[in-house]
Amino acid sequence: MSKHRRAWTIALVALAVVILAVVILAAVSDEPLRQYIEAEANSRLPGFHITIGALDLHPLTLSVALRDIVVRQDIHPDPPVVSIPKITADAELAPLLLGKIGADLRVEEPVFAITQKHVDGLLRKGDKEVVKEEAEAWQDRLRESMAFRGAFHVTNGHMTYEEGKAASEPLRIERFDIEATNITNRPQENDEYPSELRMHASFPDQSQIHLEGRADWFAIPVPKVDADLKIERLQIKNLLPVAGRFNVQCRQGALDVNGHVRYSESSTVLAINQFQLDDAKIDYVHSAATKPKEIQRAKKAAEKAKDAHQDSTMRVKVEQGKIRDSEIGFVNKATSPDYRVFLTDMDVELENLSNRLEEGTGTVKITGKFMGSGPTVMNATFRPEKPRPDFNLNAKIVKTHVSAFNDVLRAHGDMDTHQGTFAFFSEMTVKDNQIRGYVKPMLKDVEVYDAEQDKDKALTKKVWEAVVGGALGIFENKPRDEAATVTDLSGPVENPHADTWQVVGKLVQNAFFKAILPGFERVA
Repeated sequence: MSKHRRAWTIALVALAVVILAVVILAAVSDEPLRQYIEAEANSRLPGFHITIGALDLHPLTLSVALRDIVVRQDIHPDPPVVSIPKITADAELAPLLLGKIGADLRVEEPVFAITQKHVDGLLRKGDKEVVKEEAEAWQDRLRESMAFRGAFHVTNGHMTYEEGKAASEPLRIERFDIEATNITNRPQENDEYPSELRMHASFPDQSQIHLEGRADWFAIPVPKVDADLKIERLQIKNLLPVAGRFNVQCRQGALDVNGHVRYSESSTVLAINQFQLDDAKIDYVHSAATKPKEIQRAKKAAEKAKDAHQDSTMRVKVEQGKIRDSEIGFVNKATSPDYRVFLTDMDVELENLSNRLEEGTGTVKITGKFMGSGPTVMNATFRPEKPRPDFNLNAKIVKTHVSAFNDVLRAHGDMDTHQGTFAFFSEMTVKDNQIRGYVKPMLKDVEVYDAEQDKDKALTKKVWEAVVGGALGIFENKPRDEAATVTDLSGPVENPHADTWQVVGKLVQNAFFKAILPGFERVA
């Protein structure tokens, strides 16, 4: 054997020995390294317990794989918050030649099973502060560490959210994928958003959400994002587990949205270029049991709305929006009997609604059928709050069948009707905490008592309704058989800190109880 061949043989044998030694070392290092990573993860994430089923170190390919990762919340361990079959980290050689660390992190088929108990536990004040401090410390360590560039991928993820109530359906995301590239703690100068970001989520009904843009994950003091948002045919009934907590029942409807989101410590922008909601059926359900929470939510909403309008760093704008062939209602379960006030065949057009004065004036037009029968037209012009509500509101409702109000009348006046029509006219302006305007309800050919309809009712109630019906005749304008009254709603805004929508809601409530119902009740 020549010396040259012998040298190559020795080199190959030496290389094989080194490789074998590395493989053996990696094999015996797997378990200690798994235990170390598991312990570090648990120390860095208080309130949770993390287990790692196995670790495979592959030094020849500069990669490591973690298997069967399970994360449980200490106070609510079942179900696990997340289960991940496999996480792989692959190092890149090219950045090492430039004195940087490069790696791709891939999370495969994670399953998130989040419950309201998990959310409540996470939002506890003590835990929230600890998690925030740990997150900030983690960011600081990464910013100050050796320069690195990496990518993060989540493929074929699944998520469910359960409110924990027997009657509620869980919110399910059939699949979500996330891709973030060029994640670095040393961005180039003037590169405000160095990382590319893509997110996609699909629901069981094939509706989808897309987010695509850029981000800086190590911006100080919080990450910042600049991305386009697209929602395709989102079935709003999927939002019931979340909306239901706010007494909103979303039974059906499909939502499409095109917009843009920009978030950073210095500003928040939500710009909806266009949205359309089709065939929606939505109710707000009020009950005696939820009244205290509703009041509390209203106060918090008013405070947040006030901050949003006064804060120059927050911008919310809807350039154009449409609602088609929909139905919206208010259900009152705090009365006996229950009743529902609603608008069917509803079409809505919105343009240029914003919380910023420089965005100009916004308009809303609503058409539909009040209580399923009365042609309705409402027009509103909203000027941004600076800082008080500033808007005009006109409404016209005609030819509404009064019998549709029977549950309302029984609940508030212990009476019902047999025939007749209802109309309503109103013009109102709100500015500088002052209301100027009126409401004018009209009743035509109304019969409160009917012998055939009421033959099974108690005599006392028959007499009561006969008296009301007879008294109503006294106030009718002959020969048109119409009863009308004008109620002036002018005066100061009841709650000077209320936002626009709270003022609108209060005006509607006052119109209903101070004008519409008295058309029946005062004549008694």
